[in-house]
Amino acid sequence: MTTTRFAAIQLCSTASVADNNAQIEDLVRQAADQGASVISLPEAANILLRDNMQYPATCVPEARDTTLALCQKLARERGIWLHDGSLLVLCDDGKRVWNRTHLISPLGEVVARYDKLHTFDVKLGGAGDFQESLAVRPGETGPVVAQLGENGLNLGFSICYDLRFAYLFRALAQANANVLMIPASFSPVTGPLHWETLLKARAIETGSYVVAAAQCGTRDGVKTFGHTMIVSPFGEVITALGDEPGFVLADIDPAVVETTRGRLPCLMQDREIGPVTTLKPGAGNS
Repeated sequence: MTTTRFAAIQLCSTASVADNNAQIEDLVRQAADQGASVISLPEAANILLRDNMQYPATCVPEARDTTLALCQKLARERGIWLHDGSLLVLCDDGKRVWNRTHLISPLGEVVARYDKLHTFDVKLGGAGDFQESLAVRPGETGPVVAQLGENGLNLGFSICYDLRFAYLFRALAQANANVLMIPASFSPVTGPLHWETLLKARAIETGSYVVAAAQCGTRDGVKTFGHTMIVSPFGEVITALGDEPGFVLADIDPAVVETTRGRLPCLMQDREIGPVTTLKPGAGNS
């Protein structure tokens, strides 16, 4: 096995799909020029709106999405694997949108799709309250792993809020994923406290690389946390960005995953456990 150069691109997507596409094309071409053969975009790469409820009226079906078409063209022209992070595309019924990942082959073909399983329905207080499921339909299929040819790389897919659900990543790793793709548009409320910690935890728990491309900056009063990073299977931050658009590069080696999992064989040490025993001390127990 040999190393493969990954790029994680950080965007500041806005309500203008055309502007977002121009930013995507520029950064993807730059990353490819620096040797990246697998490139990841962040969540909501095609459009990011202030009002969540405007997505169904603004987004288009997957077949008409210009960002997806652009990504297919770039992948084909540059001979790269392009993971579009996620795109917001209209559901068939027109009532909500999918928050959907696409993996595009060097031939420009969509070879894998994944719809965000866990929608961001939270009560963080004030501007931190959010109910993504009002506009975004939760995914209805299970975890997805994609094998990249003969290079030993198996990508496991997730999107943003999925990061908080460890069982998803364990399932991906147990299905032989060795690179966890975690594109995000992370909240500035939780980002400073949780983002890096959770990315490291998912890497450490599964002995996998983590590639986490993020949205950054402020648009129309909406701020996202940024801090795109790539994390090693042992939990070390290999490379990271701050709060400006750009990209990071890292050479990923499947052999490092094998070595790490051999040293800490947690994935092979699961045990069947019985039901939880709940005790009530002081309530008549002797």
